[in-house]
Amino acid sequence: MATLVFRLAGHRFFLDDEPAVLALLWLVAIVALFLLATGLFRWRRLTRAQQFEAAALLVVSGMALDAFVTEGFALVFPNMPADAAGSFGAWLLIAYASVLSAAFAPPGRD
Repeated sequence: MATLVFRLAGHRFFLDDEPAVLALLWLVAIVALFLLATGLFRWRRLTRAQQFEAAALLVVSGMALDAFVTEGFALVFPNMPADAAGSFGAWLLIAYASVLSAAFAPPGRD
C-alpha cells in the first residue's frame, strides 16, 4: 500500500531539503503503525507469544518485497530523485521496527 502511495506522490514526502516534512513522515509512521499493530493484537486477543509471532508475520512479506523495491528505487519511483532512496529506506526500517516493537505492548490476554 505504502509503495503505491509513494509511487504516486513520493516526490512530496522524501525531501532532503525539508527536514520538517521528513520528521513528520517518520512520526506519523511510528505512531500509526504502532497503534495499528497493537489494536490488531488486542482485537484478536493475542497472548504475548502470539503478538511476537503476529508482528513477524505482518512485516516479513513487506520487508522481502521492499528489498527489491529499494534496490530498483529509480525504476519503481521515477517521480522521486535518486538521492531520496536513503530516506525511503530509513523510513521503511522505522516503519517495520514500529510494528515489531508493538509486540512488546501489554497483551490483550495472558
